[in-house]
Amino acid sequence: MTNSTLSMQPPVSEKRRELIDVRGFARRLVRRQSWLIAFLIINIIVAISIISSVILSEAWNYIAPGIRISLEITLISFFISLVVGVLVALMRVSKNAFIYNVSTLYVELFRGLPLLVIILVFNFVIVPGLVEFIAGTQDTVDASGNTVPGRPPITFIDDMLQRFVGVNPEIIETTTLRSRDIDEKWRIILAFAVTYGAFMSEVFRAGIESIGRGQMEAARSLGMNYFQAMRYIILPQAVRNILPALGNNFILLLKDTSLASAVAVPEVTYLTRQYSSNRFRYPEGLLVLSFIYANLTIFLALGVNALEHFLHADRREG
Repeated sequence: MTNSTLSMQPPVSEKRRELIDVRGFARRLVRRQSWLIAFLIINIIVAISIISSVILSEAWNYIAPGIRISLEITLISFFISLVVGVLVALMRVSKNAFIYNVSTLYVELFRGLPLLVIILVFNFVIVPGLVEFIAGTQDTVDASGNTVPGRPPITFIDDMLQRFVGVNPEIIETTTLRSRDIDEKWRIILAFAVTYGAFMSEVFRAGIESIGRGQMEAARSLGMNYFQAMRYIILPQAVRNILPALGNNFILLLKDTSLASAVAVPEVTYLTRQYSSNRFRYPEGLLVLSFIYANLTIFLALGVNALEHFLHADRREG
């Protein structure tokens, strides 16, 4: 090997520097992730304060059990709203005038009402009304003057719902469903699912309409029926397009669970109100509440971004 060849090769240290590109990585980190670094620093400071302070630790121990209820409401409501959203979206793109108008009425109605109003209506009007419809027979009094519960007109549904809400199986046959048997948590879940189902339907509809008509025509030419084409061809592509919107709705639903405190569901906001009013420590309670919601929402958003990055990897490579 000649001296000229050796002189043309870069030193080993320069090769390693080019491979790692520390400066470029640091520059990208500061430019794109400074907000996350700042959040993590603040998060660590607040976490240390909660651990080291007796008052903040007390507030955390009182409020933290509500995290499970908040997440439970969010996950169940979101899953049901996804199912409702897909079904209503398919109705919204239907050429049948009746199906289209019924689904449009549902979407416009629930998108137009405030969520708090919907929660109150479901809790105090719709759920008691459904219970009255399913188990609407009134109690009767026998010859001895004893009260005998009447049997409901839809007996098998009444018995099934009693089992679902946790009524003692030994007395199901001798009693009927009552409004008080339906826990407020399930009323809230129903209200959230129906409300967000309207928003999800518009997201899915936009995703379906973003796929070219040629895809449906190609699927039908291969012998698929409409629902097979939707299941295997259209919806998988639509979900990839609408994933950011679905993630945003999930985070919004998580934050909206705070409205469940209006009907005394023991999630984090309700427990914070209890703690703050009982001990007159509003700053400590609200600090813990903000810490919980900030961590839940920001890390969920990061997870959604990572999933979106993974699903669209092939598009970037192409």
